[in-house]
Amino acid sequence: MTPEKIARAAQLLSDAYKRHQQLSEIPEDCCPVEREDSYAIQDAMAENLGLTCAGWKLGMSAPGTMAQFNVTAPVPGRIFKECVFEDGATIPAGHYAGPKVEPEFAVRLKDDLPAREAEYTYAEVEAATDAILLGIEIADNRFAMPTPQPMPMIADNGGFAAYVVGPEVANWRDVDFVAAPVDLIIDGEVAAPGLTGEFRIDPIDVVVWTINHLSRRGYGMVAGDLISTGSTTVPTAMDVGSEAIGRFEGLGEVRVKFSH
Repeated sequence: MTPEKIARAAQLLSDAYKRHQQLSEIPEDCCPVEREDSYAIQDAMAENLGLTCAGWKLGMSAPGTMAQFNVTAPVPGRIFKECVFEDGATIPAGHYAGPKVEPEFAVRLKDDLPAREAEYTYAEVEAATDAILLGIEIADNRFAMPTPQPMPMIADNGGFAAYVVGPEVANWRDVDFVAAPVDLIIDGEVAAPGLTGEFRIDPIDVVVWTINHLSRRGYGMVAGDLISTGSTTVPTAMDVGSEAIGRFEGLGEVRVKFSH
């Protein structure tokens, strides 16, 4: 794609983000089909918004989900500090076009991991991990998308809208995160049971991919940054006035409510 088309797509997406509106589509002449163009649009969109990057979120991160959507790598997006909320927050649903909630595990770093030529190892990333947290991502899209489209989703900042940070997982090095049971509860009812098997992944594995991916693009990460590692349930819509709880059996809960 030409720089002009990248800039046009980024402007359309950032304008829709600021207006809390949804485009009917990304026009065909500036809709990306290659990862590099998608990353370039996302970078330009983030620059247009002028928000503070507090970490990164990953979609389609588990092997089963990647196979389902015919991708070979996750869908990354920035977590903006201005869109991070504490456990139990009430969030105005009117800021989003079609929000969905996703219970997730998030990694918080205690050390800087700057961009470098050599790839980071699992051991290095684990050593740089301060905590693994329970979280709920609120996902949204700035354009209508009946079915997930990975390259436009990357351009649209990975579909990120907001993030709710919950409690730390105790003794996280001893937890089997792939097998940990999870339920998404909405208004007291199980709205989505936890994914299993190939649709789950070790959070540190996701962070290793993220760090090395960003490093190749010239980005590092710093102590305190979050990396959210992908939904543990099917992303699920929630109505205004409803409350969602991510219930992680034996590990804790995190909750969020949508207001008018």
